[in-house]
Amino acid sequence: MGIVSILTVMVALAGYVREATLAARFGLSATMDAYFGATFVPTLAYMILVAGTLSPVFIPILLQYNAVADRAKLSEVFSVLTNFVLLVLAGVALVGMISAGKWMPLLFPGYSAATLRTSVQLIYIIFPSVLFVALAGVFTSALNGFHKFALAAFAPAVSSIAVTSAALLARGDQAVYVVGAATAIGFFLQFALLVPATWALGIRYRPVFNLRHPAIAKLLRLGGPLFLYISTSNVMLFVERNLASRLPVGSVSAINYATRLFAVPSNFLAAPLAIVAYPHFATEALREGYGGLRAQVAEMLRMVIFLFLPITAWTVLNALPLTRLLYERGQFRPEDSLATSRVLMLYGIGILPFAIGVVLLRCFYAIQDTITPFVAELIGLCFYAAAAPALSRAMGLEGLALTRGVSFYLVAAIFVMVLWRKRQVLALDLDLALFSVRVAVAAGVMAVVSWLTLHLLQPWFDSSRTPGRGLVVLAVFLASGLTFLAVAQTLKLHQVQRILKTARELLPANGR
Repeated sequence: MGIVSILTVMVALAGYVREATLAARFGLSATMDAYFGATFVPTLAYMILVAGTLSPVFIPILLQYNAVADRAKLSEVFSVLTNFVLLVLAGVALVGMISAGKWMPLLFPGYSAATLRTSVQLIYIIFPSVLFVALAGVFTSALNGFHKFALAAFAPAVSSIAVTSAALLARGDQAVYVVGAATAIGFFLQFALLVPATWALGIRYRPVFNLRHPAIAKLLRLGGPLFLYISTSNVMLFVERNLASRLPVGSVSAINYATRLFAVPSNFLAAPLAIVAYPHFATEALREGYGGLRAQVAEMLRMVIFLFLPITAWTVLNALPLTRLLYERGQFRPEDSLATSRVLMLYGIGILPFAIGVVLLRCFYAIQDTITPFVAELIGLCFYAAAAPALSRAMGLEGLALTRGVSFYLVAAIFVMVLWRKRQVLALDLDLALFSVRVAVAAGVMAVVSWLTLHLLQPWFDSSRTPGRGLVVLAVFLASGLTFLAVAQTLKLHQVQRILKTARELLPANGR
């Protein structure tokens, strides 16, 4: 968990440097709206078909065939599944490129003709490379399935570095196309980095296509409902971008920048927790009566509440200084910071339920229930589709963000209720309630200290450049974190000791 967290932090930092560089180079502009529009559908194709559908069911399938200790058989399964995914994605990419001029105006109806033209041209550059990032996703799943987390966790940083370099070096009116080409090259490099590690597992790729292979049938059986779930969850993103494109220029960019910051806690903590926990969940779920799954899920839920309740409060309180620190330079002006921070603040209310969903989703995967996540996300989509248009008309971009933040609570509540009442894998009892109250008290005290610290240091923040602002935000963060841990320790929350133990293990003197 510790090494994965460190590497995930490095990847996330590379991603935020990339976003900050793009923000400084292009700001909230039609150019960035065009770039984010062009990357939106290829990224979703990967997220739905590979990260969302293939990866969760790939690990149990590989573990099943690995049990027979036959690397030839394992290689055959790996190759059949990989080639099936590549065939599907190649078709998606081809159709997407051919029809880009038709679906882009439907997806982003508020874009000007020039912005749409730039987006379509970028689609031609970026979309084919989705095949490489798909292969990287397949290799990542294989490595994670065999508990080889490190390189797979780091690989996405290579893509971010490529885009950052292009944004820094590109000049002139064609700079955004250089960034688009770097995006495609970064996806290839991410894939190439994982080839030797996958080869070292003893898995050998072969160009075999067998649509009747049992692994394909199992992939479709387990992945079908999961595909519907992921697709439904991403329809919400389509609706959000569609509505945002109708708002003032730069609104799509503001959502992307705010989403990047919103995802920080998930990338740093929730994703590593889920990645490491999932193979254990899957192993226990195969035992009679789910083995030790209930205890593992209970402990994981408490850890998520302990970590993400204070993070939620801190992000909501410090959305503006955080945005100004990370983005406000170059073409990204103070008014851009204000617009983006308002979106981040309203997104931020959903950090805790989003993290709960990320972890509990792996529990559903482990017990091979892919129907419940789909139904939960469908209910969330219906809520968003009904509320977002009205709130966007009344509140603008903030209305979209508020609706999205609330939708995370709805989906997480459904996950919890089903695991509690129907699956009986999760216990909602007085002990959990008292634990949550104690965490809330500690988070409340932390919030007061955070607000007071920022209020005292605000003049220095306003008069400083990036290094000085970084010191202010760091001071606020440290004061907040230490206060939370101190109060939590006083309230006898044992998670404090676990956090401190992990921190000590990550120190260079104690690292392994």
